[in-house]
Amino acid sequence: MAMDPNILNAIISFGSGLGANLTATGLTSAFQHVFSRRPDLEQRLQHPTSSEDFARATQETTGILEALAGSGVITIDHAVISALRAAQFDHQNGFIHIGGTSIVAPVVQTGGAGSGTTLITGGTTLKSQGTSIQIGTGASIQISGNANIKQS
Repeated sequence: MAMDPNILNAIISFGSGLGANLTATGLTSAFQHVFSRRPDLEQRLQHPTSSEDFARATQETTGILEALAGSGVITIDHAVISALRAAQFDHQNGFIHIGGTSIVAPVVQTGGAGSGTTLITGGTTLKSQGTSIQIGTGASIQISGNANIKQS
């Protein structure tokens, strides 16, 4: 079952308000991926039993941020991203650029599987429950192929 476009647009608006400079297409893809793994969340958002149920489902949906590049490009520039449980950025066979951004979550994972590349540039902070990586101005971290950095 496909997500109702009006509900999806409302969720995307909510997600955009979290401070991530992601495109609507990127957010749509991320939410559709979450819904493929958790169809119960999609059902609760389409047919909530109460306003509290809708709020809880929305919070669960945004608790884990997973950005998958596929064979495309994801650019996150000068954003503040905070996830309740985890933030994962998988370049797959595409390209992810994160620059001038603060990402905070109990678990942060960058890099991925496939032939793609993740480039994290200056002014970026990746902060997990127990670690923090700060990339200074003019510096960068490049992760290619089947490699990743997992912070917890």
